[in-house]
Amino acid sequence: MTWNAALKISYERPIAGREAKAMEVFADALTIYGKLAADGKCAEPEVFHHLVGGGMFMIKCETVEAAVAILELDDVRHMLDEAVFTVEDFDVEIMVTGEQLMSNMSLYTAIGTELGYI
Repeated sequence: MTWNAALKISYERPIAGREAKAMEVFADALTIYGKLAADGKCAEPEVFHHLVGGGMFMIKCETVEAAVAILELDDVRHMLDEAVFTVEDFDVEIMVTGEQLMSNMSLYTAIGTELGYI
């Protein structure tokens, strides 16, 4: 499968007093994204963790639309909303990669050239 988009979900340390819930949400995220990967909706989640707390998930998808569809799932929405209340600096971004990245960079370069900045 070709991955042209990714969800980047980043977080910092748990909010004081909410550490247990933060670990529960983390485990739920692994389960949810693992099931979505098993169903072919995305790649297995890649988790990167700082040595002293905080980190991020990267979940590759076939298209930007597929990434948006994952964010619209009820169990994902619920888990993301719980994360907002349990960790500091929680953020979700949709990023492009693969063929989509090259297409976006071509457009960026063309516009920069057109405007005289490149």
